[in-house]
Amino acid sequence: MSVQETKLKSTIYISGLDMSVTTEGLHYAFIPFGDIVDIQLPKDDKSNEPHRGFALLEFDTPLDAEAAIENMNQAQLNGRTLKVTLSKPQKERFDISKAKVAVWDSESWMQEHNVDESDRRAIEESKAVAEGFDAMQNLENETETAGPTES
Repeated sequence: MSVQETKLKSTIYISGLDMSVTTEGLHYAFIPFGDIVDIQLPKDDKSNEPHRGFALLEFDTPLDAEAAIENMNQAQLNGRTLKVTLSKPQKERFDISKAKVAVWDSESWMQEHNVDESDRRAIEESKAVAEGFDAMQNLENETETAGPTES
C-alpha cells in the first residue's frame, strides 16, 4: 500500500460540528482511538465563523481511523450529532485558465455527462467547421461587399 493510500485510509471526515468545536476539542474527543497525526478544521474566508462545520482528522493507522468511525459516527459533541466517515480524495477542480481544449473535448467529460454517439459526431463536425473558419477573412469579405459607408 502506498503512502498516499495509507494516508487516505487513516484520515476521517467529521461533519456536523458545532461552531464552538476547536482542534483541541477534536483531539480530546478522538485521542482514545489512537495516535492523531493531523487535524484540519478549514476556515471559511467569506464568513466570520471560526470554521466551516467539518474537519479532517488523520490517525497514525487505518485501524485507528476505523475504530473512530465505529465509535464516533452519530455520537454527540457539543450538542450536535456528528457524521464520521472515511475521507475521500478531493476531486480535482477544472481550471479554465489552464485549459488548452474545451472541457467537452475531453473523453472523461463526455463519459461523465453521458454524451451519446450523435452528440460526439456533432462535436466533431463543429470542430471541423471551426478549423476551416478564418474570422478575419470573413470580416474582410463582408466589408468589401458592403462598400464604403455613407456619413
